[in-house]
Amino acid sequence: MLKKEIGEGKLGILMSTPAMLLIILTAVIPIAYAFYLSTQDIHGIMNHGFVGLENYQHIIESGRLQSALIATLLFGGGVIVFQMIAAMIIALALNVKFIGRNVVRSLILIPWAIPTALVGVMWSRFLAGTDGYFNATLRLLGLLDGEMNWFLDRGLAIMMVVLVDSWKFTSIFVMIFLAGLQAIPTNFYEAALVDGASRLQRFIHLTLPLMKPVILVALIMRTIFVFHAFDLIYILTGGGPGDATRVLAYYTYQESFTFLRHGRGASVAFILFLLTGIVTLIYIKVLGANE
Repeated sequence: MLKKEIGEGKLGILMSTPAMLLIILTAVIPIAYAFYLSTQDIHGIMNHGFVGLENYQHIIESGRLQSALIATLLFGGGVIVFQMIAAMIIALALNVKFIGRNVVRSLILIPWAIPTALVGVMWSRFLAGTDGYFNATLRLLGLLDGEMNWFLDRGLAIMMVVLVDSWKFTSIFVMIFLAGLQAIPTNFYEAALVDGASRLQRFIHLTLPLMKPVILVALIMRTIFVFHAFDLIYILTGGGPGDATRVLAYYTYQESFTFLRHGRGASVAFILFLLTGIVTLIYIKVLGANE
């Protein structure tokens, strides 16, 4: 029996080795290399040698990291709150039987299937200040006189980026929540109905607790996407106006490929990695303690 257990243990290690090697090659080594780069003074193709934590000190003292962090929190907070609530409401609606439900479920994935770069170009044209379709519609309805540039005001720019990102990505979380709702046994709801629970009570005391693992997965996915948001912001606002939408991922791009300070760019990237891990651990601690 002992020999059999040892044999099964060795078999388990052998079968998991390819996956572990893949993780090491695609995650551990790049993260370690990013940290190595963050300790180097690299400008363009020239490496001037080891500087320790000077890159971290510089980006913190410059104030750019703080402004990028604020932009990330504003963007991320808006995206996560809006998309999680909207996705849950839509998923609850699609979980009810009605004519054409399968067609609606298919159509709702269209925004997610459109390439992100195309979404950015489409919405930048739609929200253009001079001849954008949205402004033209408002003028026809008598709600706007003249022009309105939706990306020149700091607050409006953040709101528009959140809007476009939500239009693009909410549908995938609708599908995640819908799968979770359909996994809940119907006899739970039947028992709650017999006990006289209202629809709101069933949602709060039955649906939400049972959906906690699904919500945790969605939150982790959405947080990772938020911390690495770049392409939409690059196309829509270019990080502006000023630094209003210069999130951490865009700041990393600027340091590495605009200013060619690869050491500082790697420092921002490594800080971004640490923040993603910390927020993920907080989610798991708060929502997944008993899972």
